[in-house]
Amino acid sequence: MSGPPSTLQSLRQLLAARFPSAARTRAGGLPTGVPGVDDALGGGLPAGLLTELVSAAPSSGGQAVFAQILAAARAQRRRVALVDGADAFEPAGWDDDGLRHLVWVRCRQLALALQAAEIFVRDGNFGLVALDLRGAGAAERRRVPAAAWYRLQRAAEQGEAAVLVQTTEPTVPAVPHRLILEKSLPLSAQTQLRADVLAALAPAVARHAPAREALAG
Repeated sequence: MSGPPSTLQSLRQLLAARFPSAARTRAGGLPTGVPGVDDALGGGLPAGLLTELVSAAPSSGGQAVFAQILAAARAQRRRVALVDGADAFEPAGWDDDGLRHLVWVRCRQLALALQAAEIFVRDGNFGLVALDLRGAGAAERRRVPAAAWYRLQRAAEQGEAAVLVQTTEPTVPAVPHRLILEKSLPLSAQTQLRADVLAALAPAVARHAPAREALAG
């Protein structure tokens, strides 16, 4: 592909061809199967809203949470779009069956990643749109204008996809729900079952005014 505009147009054309508008369905919220996450969010990732999951400490469980969310989406027959904002996703480490419902887009520019996420949200075929910015530099994240996040939130409000943004520090302005994994997992977690590791996670919760109200004020 020749550049960002061409890349985004190709993505739109691919989605339109693969998922005709007549076949689109709305999925609703997404229970994740991670007790600490579902309890904090009232049952799962909310439809039509952004949720930010902050891995504030190294090896704090963010990857395990995403793996469980992917498995939960597969069990519920939901399609997942992953916008990889730092080209860091390694599909070789994942189960083939768990990847069959996943559409993965690699982006090396943060602005392009947000535009791609908005395209997936507006497409209407995905139960979850995940935007992974954990590998993006702090300076680049801070350069993203609040208006770009506002557009993504407005797009989410017009549909029923859950939108998950993964970061390493609070990034999304006025995000409706922010969960923070503050502690690194102990070394013993490497030998534990994933279910046991997830059951022990207790993310801190920070709630904010919806983006529409905050940016309008």
